[in-house]
Amino acid sequence: MNRPERVLVENQLLPDEVDPPKGTLRRFWRDLMTSGGRTVESCPDFLRIILLNLLQSAGVLAWGLFLLLMLIGILEPTPARLFIDALGLVIALGVIIGLRRGMSVTLAAQVTHAFLFLGLLGLSFTRAQNPLTMTLPLVYPALAFLLLDDIRRGLAGTLLMTAGLNILLSSGFGPHLRDSGMLLDGALTITLVMVFQAAVMALYVHHRKQSIAMLRAVSVQLNELASHDPLTGLHNRRTFIEVLERELARRDDDPRQLAFLLFDVDRFKAYNDAYGHPQGDELLKRLADTTSRVFSRGEDVVFRLGGEEFGVVFHTETPQQAAEMTDRLLAAVEAMGEPAPAGPHASVSVSAGLYLVAKGRDTNANLIYGRADQALYRAKEVGRARWLHASP
Repeated sequence: MNRPERVLVENQLLPDEVDPPKGTLRRFWRDLMTSGGRTVESCPDFLRIILLNLLQSAGVLAWGLFLLLMLIGILEPTPARLFIDALGLVIALGVIIGLRRGMSVTLAAQVTHAFLFLGLLGLSFTRAQNPLTMTLPLVYPALAFLLLDDIRRGLAGTLLMTAGLNILLSSGFGPHLRDSGMLLDGALTITLVMVFQAAVMALYVHHRKQSIAMLRAVSVQLNELASHDPLTGLHNRRTFIEVLERELARRDDDPRQLAFLLFDVDRFKAYNDAYGHPQGDELLKRLADTTSRVFSRGEDVVFRLGGEEFGVVFHTETPQQAAEMTDRLLAAVEAMGEPAPAGPHASVSVSAGLYLVAKGRDTNANLIYGRADQALYRAKEVGRARWLHASP
């Protein structure tokens, strides 16, 4: 059976709609961290967007402060230091603005990570005589893993940063070391701290990805249950209006005509009374399979609307084609050969109402359903096991 286009109906409120932050400062902070409301906690990229905005906001303050201190003469304004601080300020502002304007989260994370790696390592070289500067790259592993959200690339970056710091220590560019024992002690300390951070963050990222994968799988299952009938596997009534309204919105762009067929089983209660509800359920499943074989095009959407009532939304080249498909369905149902204890024929049959949506006509899903339902009941009144056109 061809799978029709899935329609997932989700009604989610943004956090601000549920509990709006009070106070100008809190609203400003929420707006800044979420890139103007671009993300919510249920979004897979929520953590990365928050981290990017937090990191770049801290960067704006840090780079701006250092530039100010150099301009007023408190810090020595070396060319390398000026270049790194100025570039850091530009990148931080660029990422914050870019995220608000729809910049890819992956691109923002890659740009931030690249400058984080080069900036921390560059500052270690340009300010190597200051022992405190050597501690700056120790923050790198945690940020790299969170920004890249990838264990292998996080490990690679950590190893490169560790190697760069050890080269700096052993090359004579670093702070003055009294003896080789101090050099070895510093190198081992940096290496162990970086490796430990990398191990912890790799474990975190691994389990976070597993948790997200499980949540996505559960979300897909819940959406499947919410939009499909558990007995027949067909789309259910919840998605019917959504699908029909979607097709109505684009019907004028399609040269074919939109059609809706509504049908149900003739004297289904008598069938249940004679054979039992489990056998009635089996009949409904067979009916769903039969309908899906008749309306087997990828864009045909078959619904179980409730009880023994089914519907099909489809497109037709001509009214004659729609009539032929409806005839095929009624014949296929009777060809199933299910005995009908009180039906109009010896085999189970269905009655149906067919509505063809006119181009340009102002209509809606509820009106279409109502017209088809009226035609269905007229078909029952005149003898069942037949279909009638719905009035326009």
